[in-house]
Amino acid sequence: MQYDYVVIGAGMGGLTVANFLAKYGKKVLVLEKHSIPGGLVTSFARRGVHFDLGILGLYELDEGQTIPQFLEFWGASQVPTRPLRGNLKCFIDGTEFDIEAGKVRESLLEQFPKNRDDVNRVLDIMHAINKEMHSGKEAPEPPYDMTLFQLVKFGMNAMRQRPMFMKYGNKDARRVLDSLTTCDELKTAVYSKAPYPMVFMAFAYQWSVYGESRYPVAGMQAIPDAAVESLRNQGGELKLNAEVAEILIGNGRACGVRTTDGSVYRGAVISNVSPQFTYEWIPDTVAAKARMKAAIARRRIFEPAAALFMALDESRYSLGDLESISIVSTRDYRMTTGEYRPDTAPICINVYPGIEGDEFRPLVAIIPISYEYHNFWETEAGRKRGQSYRALKQEVEATLLHRIEQHLGTGFTNALVHHELSTPLTFERYTYSKNGSFMGWSITQRDYGKFLRQRTDIDDLYLVGQWVFPGFGVAGVMASGYYLAKEILKSDGVDLKKDFAKFFA
Repeated sequence: MQYDYVVIGAGMGGLTVANFLAKYGKKVLVLEKHSIPGGLVTSFARRGVHFDLGILGLYELDEGQTIPQFLEFWGASQVPTRPLRGNLKCFIDGTEFDIEAGKVRESLLEQFPKNRDDVNRVLDIMHAINKEMHSGKEAPEPPYDMTLFQLVKFGMNAMRQRPMFMKYGNKDARRVLDSLTTCDELKTAVYSKAPYPMVFMAFAYQWSVYGESRYPVAGMQAIPDAAVESLRNQGGELKLNAEVAEILIGNGRACGVRTTDGSVYRGAVISNVSPQFTYEWIPDTVAAKARMKAAIARRRIFEPAAALFMALDESRYSLGDLESISIVSTRDYRMTTGEYRPDTAPICINVYPGIEGDEFRPLVAIIPISYEYHNFWETEAGRKRGQSYRALKQEVEATLLHRIEQHLGTGFTNALVHHELSTPLTFERYTYSKNGSFMGWSITQRDYGKFLRQRTDIDDLYLVGQWVFPGFGVAGVMASGYYLAKEILKSDGVDLKKDFAKFFA
């Protein structure tokens, strides 16, 4: 079967580029190994409760933001949303700190009265960084597409227009926090919002959108479902349960894929799968394969997490107006995922609003535990999951539940009607995201901004998603689809940037 483009993976990057190309008349096929589209933006049901994979809310779902604008441009149905206005509870080495939505500064000042200047300094800098990040008049171009003159100009403008971002935002959070306060509890409270080694800009963003994010009324699955609807309305196709086994190369160009059932689909290839898996599908006889693999071999991957899905009977235990609960230690902001164990790792529990018809309240605890933990979670050869893997999962789950019970009481665990643990290997298996990473490449100071090009060394083979510009986050992943479509359509004389701006003028 012949197509203009075959997209591997129905994550939001793949669905985005497919929609833009289909809108301009390209014949597009999206292949998805899973039974539902969306990648990390999917939902599943257990015991009559719908769980998302850990994304609680998105600021970019607000009116005029990336996601609704893309959907409107494609002609998709809009996704009804609701605001998230819940409070935060943070246990730091057992001591409880409460942060009220819309009153972050007031809450922190009240709970850190001896560190008032530090609180104001940290929040003022985060506010300034976020303001500078959103001060541009238009979206930036990928840095690898800039000329030397454009790069120099961009750097000079950044120094002048974004001084706080350049001084603090692109530095490691640990270094920045150590420079702003000596209070370890305050550092930990800031870090608890997303306890991963990242540049400080990531924390500035997380705190700036707290209280401003939105959640789809029908759950996160509504976003990819809307994108699939528009894709099909524009003539594009989606095949589920279709796993790629090989990328076909002819005359030095990608010319299609072969799936595990032997089906062949012809066309230029766009992969929404991590490059590590994408490159393995290229035949060994292709000279560029070894070079492409070597180019990413030393790149560091954003550290993965385990997820504990819990269904809570609120008639027996109420969380009130809480949106998130963190169980952390003052040592956490100095550590990496590889150093954590189940009895020491931070636990961040997202409290979801739930969707109509759910009998119980969905909670998802995100726990940074390494992909390599305990001999790759006691898997067998080829990462095969056997009895030892399942036994270790149960042990880790019991440890995490015990720690949560120590902070929330036995009433909480007694009110759980369901709980199950997913490991980083589970995320990798379902999403083809290397090591189960949910943010692509590492975004520490050493690594941030080193984006892969969307064009590979093989003609007609492209990359899209969290591993290429502009990087992490659902909006960033969707933006990568926009940038790739803009580049591809340019050869047809289409100015996507101009058309998009005109559409919303």
